Amino acid sequence: MSSERPAWKTELQAQWEVINLSKFCAEIGIDYQSAFVDSLARSNSPAYEGYVWEILPNTKINPGVLHAYPASSLRDRPDAPVIWEEWFFVDGEMHHHVLANFANDRATDTWQGDSSDVDHPVEVLNIQWRHFNDAKLIPHYFQ
Repeated sequence: MSSERPAWKTELQAQWEVINLSKFCAEIGIDYQSAFVDSLARSNSPAYEGYVWEILPNTKINPGVLHAYPASSLRDRPDAPVIWEEWFFVDGEMHHHVLANFANDRATDTWQGDSSDVDHPVEVLNIQWRHFNDAKLIPHYFQ
């Protein structure tokens, strides 16, 4: 039995380091170690392969919003069921939105941006999303 770390885990953590996710988490009050690093270590799910992780500026939310979305799936297979997530702190509240482009029993709201939207990744616009605010700050596929 090999104790070698799977490549997808190494690649994902490298993406987080490139965007300086630990600094962003500290700025908005998320424990980076427990929410991201430890949950990644425990996970056996490579569900985030092909996901883009980026921190985008936002016209209403400082210091911005962390987005995790499957850019190539949304571009190449627009009808494929996918999850998009965003983390941010605004108006004294932490938000971890889990958005699905398919029916979702946990959804409490819907959202659809259009081409004039400058606060969200272009890939997620013009899609009907159903979402809920997850009190757990751990990425959805690692819960």
